[in-house]
Amino acid sequence: MRRSPNEMMRGFEDLGEKYFPHWIEAGRALGEAEATLVAGIVTVLEMRGMKVSEDAGKRISQCESLDQLGAWLRKAPKVKSADDLFD
Repeated sequence: MRRSPNEMMRGFEDLGEKYFPHWIEAGRALGEAEATLVAGIVTVLEMRGMKVSEDAGKRISQCESLDQLGAWLRKAPKVKSADDLFD
């Protein structure tokens, strides 16, 4: 009997958790750090009364660079609009 692609992927996930748990945990930690920075940027802008456009929100939330997100977070209290983050 043939296994579905989903069934085959579950097998790989199990192998990953068994043999590479440190990489999986590092990936989770990175994702959590990115999410925290994104939330911080948006919160600072909104608390300053700025509207975060859909385009700006998408650009911020899709960024995967902790360095860039950190730079935007440091810049957020100083900008005149959310779009100024990207200048």
